[in-house]
Amino acid sequence: MSEEPRDRVKNPSINFPQTAEEAQRAIVQQVRRMLFEEHSAGYSPLTKTRTDDAGFGTVRRPQQTKWLNDAADLIGAVIGDKLDEIEAVI
Repeated sequence: MSEEPRDRVKNPSINFPQTAEEAQRAIVQQVRRMLFEEHSAGYSPLTKTRTDDAGFGTVRRPQQTKWLNDAADLIGAVIGDKLDEIEAVI
């Protein structure tokens, strides 16, 4: 049984890149995954939804919660755009 060749543009190898461009794409892809996928191995402040519970028995005002969630959405959008720009150059 023969395996089909790996599409290194859509699925770049982080462990064994064959070119500098593939290495760059793999890093951008991994950063995107870590920042925007909720089930990623690490904690991402961009995918967390803040609530009125601020921890340690304190409560945020609804306006403060909205500010935090809006800021995370805005920063996530800016980072996503920058990652798209980087990918377009590679």
